[in-house]
Amino acid sequence: MIFDDLRMFLKKCEEDGDLRVIEGADWNLEVGTIAELAAEKFGPALLFDKFEGYPPGYRVAIDLYTTKERIAVAFGMPRDIPKLELIKNLRAKEFTPVKPVEVKTGPVMENVYEGDAVDLLKFPVPIYHEHDGGRYIGTGHTVITRDPDSGYVNLGCERVILHDRNTVGLYISPGKHNRIIREKYWKMGKPCPVAMSFGPEPVLYLASALHIPWGVSEYDWAGWMRKKPVEVIKGPQTGIPFPAYDEIVIEGECLPPEVETREEGPFGEWTGYYAGGRQLEPVVKVKALYHRHDPILAGVPPLKPPLHNFGAPIISTPMVWDDLERAGISGIKGVWQLEAGGGRLITVISLKQEHIGHAKQAGLVAAGGHGGGYMGRFVIVVDEDIDPTDVNDVLWAVATRCDPAQSIDIIRDCWGTRLDPMVSPEKRAKKDYSHSVAIINACKPFTWKDQFPKTNRASNELRQKVLAKWGDKLNFL
Repeated sequence: MIFDDLRMFLKKCEEDGDLRVIEGADWNLEVGTIAELAAEKFGPALLFDKFEGYPPGYRVAIDLYTTKERIAVAFGMPRDIPKLELIKNLRAKEFTPVKPVEVKTGPVMENVYEGDAVDLLKFPVPIYHEHDGGRYIGTGHTVITRDPDSGYVNLGCERVILHDRNTVGLYISPGKHNRIIREKYWKMGKPCPVAMSFGPEPVLYLASALHIPWGVSEYDWAGWMRKKPVEVIKGPQTGIPFPAYDEIVIEGECLPPEVETREEGPFGEWTGYYAGGRQLEPVVKVKALYHRHDPILAGVPPLKPPLHNFGAPIISTPMVWDDLERAGISGIKGVWQLEAGGGRLITVISLKQEHIGHAKQAGLVAAGGHGGGYMGRFVIVVDEDIDPTDVNDVLWAVATRCDPAQSIDIIRDCWGTRLDPMVSPEKRAKKDYSHSVAIINACKPFTWKDQFPKTNRASNELRQKVLAKWGDKLNFL
């Protein structure tokens, strides 16, 4: 099922019994805390309405992607699809760009405000965590820019804080495509034109968080995944195309730091900490605001792992797998980025060893690729009999097949961010956010893997034989 907008997705969740409507909650901490409590129980998506001081119908949708089942539905797949099958379906092995289609108007243009009429305070933007430094309007959103050199349109998911009625703050980690594009404009002495959509349909949001290669627009990837082009409107203020079926969209300019900055943060981040602190960051001056009747603000507030946005490993893991195969690494049976690491910090690769050094080669590629390089802390390589999505299976392999003195390599000066809780105060002062990565070879030693002790698990053949004989008496299994 293709979802043209967020409302269609929420309707499907409701039909599946996977949505709850909550009325009268306070945007100040109550929304965020309820979302956290629900995520701990792998609960339903939540739609908040009837905020005090706001018109009924000005809503906030939370916990959209905190279960594998809702992620599968968002991509039009069966709810019960196994994790690795989902990942295989999301890999871009046969990717053919499906370009967006420009339309004159769409539902997002039901309400149009320009200049002094812009007022972002009309929306019940939450404070999600107790120590957050403000109201974050951008968590389940997408930030859209256009490269001034090539003209390619990039979509990214970078946090956006609400400063006042027509000003937001935009933090982008070093190395991210939107940051590279933004700095190109600044070097020309110009502000960076930008559009932001705060209620995108699921595939477009998830695409914006993917590690899609430079030069490939997330619009093209989303259209390919949807098997239907994304309908976009050419921004009247910036010329940047934004989704016609979005809930809330703004257009504006991100000013160079020498023109204006404001304090941004702290924010409860995806690592489970407030590591980024409070710093001066660039601002976006909003020139125009567009929104639907009864608008829905999409919220994907970071939660302490493993709760944070189950979509994180789903959307990042396929790119790591693609990186491995593009580099010529054969024998890959599965790739997963463990939820305990926020979907980025711990990458697990399952492979069938074909030659000496095979496991280390795979680990090095994953650590250095775009998909697994950002904030990766550990790369664990395991044999094909290990399920990379099962943390206990992975740790069993580490505990029984890894010799710490021989099987762990450390790589230094890797791609990091100020959100890393392990960056020391001294390094922060120098804006040095680099970190180290451990590559852990938890495979059987290649030179004597055939002599490695057998596991004491019943073979699949024996299991099937026993189940065939005793199945009617083992209905508890």
